[in-house]
Amino acid sequence: MKKGIVIASFGTTHEDALKRTIDVIENKMREKYGFENCKRAFTSNKVREKLKTKKNLTIFNQGEALQSLKNKGFEKIFTMSLHILNGIEYKKLDNSFGKVSEPLLFNESDYKKIIENKEFNDTKGNDAIIFVGHGSEDASDESYEKLQNYYKKFGKENIFIGTIEGKITIKHILEKLKNTNFKKILLKPFLIVAGDHAKNDIMSNDKNSWKSILEKNGYKVETELVGMGEYPFIQKMFMDKFEKIYE
Repeated sequence: MKKGIVIASFGTTHEDALKRTIDVIENKMREKYGFENCKRAFTSNKVREKLKTKKNLTIFNQGEALQSLKNKGFEKIFTMSLHILNGIEYKKLDNSFGKVSEPLLFNESDYKKIIENKEFNDTKGNDAIIFVGHGSEDASDESYEKLQNYYKKFGKENIFIGTIEGKITIKHILEKLKNTNFKKILLKPFLIVAGDHAKNDIMSNDKNSWKSILEKNGYKVETELVGMGEYPFIQKMFMDKFEKIYE
């Protein structure tokens, strides 16, 4: 039976960030499962529309990618998710053609792998790390608070999780920081791709960015523009999740 794979991510319009994250994972998948067997898909309609309008670049959504592989004679098609949460974008994924792999934060061991990775949680000489995720209107937004609780449980009181559009806002983070002596902050994106949100909402010099607001409140801020998808252990987590469904 001919097997095909759709590699589905939220997507990005930032080519530099794409090359360091999604491209790397896709290439690893192609090397392992066959170059002709894999098809890219972006779940974000906004990202796909921007790429079409500004760069005349057409990227399939998952449904289109599935149909494309089916048209080429693939009888069994699996979808690899590159999403962090079981949220709005992940729930767009259709499993009627074949199984869909889990998002990054799905079970207890996933959270432990995140908090135990030394490179990911290296303060680089700063007092604390603030990870900033996207956030969601979906119930899956509670995953950020769950991760924060895991950090506390494992004694990592100097690591904070916030969101751009979720429940844990920068106001909540500032309140938490007031109860500490932390002054030097490492600001990192909790995003697979360090694209638009990372560059503008989190790390820019715009007065409303997380960096600017933290500095205005007296903190010395170092930024690290590295998407989660650039870490080998994250790449491995996604690939291991896919191997569980590939049969």
